[in-house]
Amino acid sequence: MAETIESFVAKLQEEGVQAGKEAADKLLADARKEADQIVAEAEAKARKIVAVAESGAAATLEKSKTDLALAARDTVLRLRETLSRAVRAAMATGVRQPLGDAEFLKTLLHDIVMQYVRADLDRRTTITINVPAEMQHHLAQWALAHLHAKAEQGDVSIDLRGTLADVGFEYEVEGANVEVTLASVVEALSELVNPHLREMLDQAMAEPKE
Repeated sequence: MAETIESFVAKLQEEGVQAGKEAADKLLADARKEADQIVAEAEAKARKIVAVAESGAAATLEKSKTDLALAARDTVLRLRETLSRAVRAAMATGVRQPLGDAEFLKTLLHDIVMQYVRADLDRRTTITINVPAEMQHHLAQWALAHLHAKAEQGDVSIDLRGTLADVGFEYEVEGANVEVTLASVVEALSELVNPHLREMLDQAMAEPKE
């Protein structure tokens, strides 16, 4: 049976609608696939950004901890140096007065000379004593009247000089030199005090134990 125009048109319409529906379905599927890919890529980028941010944050935190530890160490070192200088200054103040006292030096020098006198040396020995110029002036008469007389008993001679730059004295016997000055006494005392000072600071800075 020959198709009528109406049935042919209807068939074309049906096929056209079907083709359009299939094309629309394909476009929709492609669009969904592309959207899923875009979303997946976006999520991957987001995860990467978060990972980089977390890594950067961790590195920044670690660097901050290191910087803080170094700053704390430097602060403790500066505190030690400041306290050490303060202790040395306090000791210098306490040491300067007796080392600048003529009567105190007379006692020390007398004891030193008498040690050599009592040593009964087998040859004549010269003790060279060096004090500040002003102290030499104070000790000159005493040395002539008292120290020399004592020294002669043990065949010891005294050479009193006044060229020392600071308070105290130094003496030389047979090439051996002994220094009892402000600097040497403070240095000796500092060697005794500083280890205890460091220990106290270490204990104070130690983290409290739970």
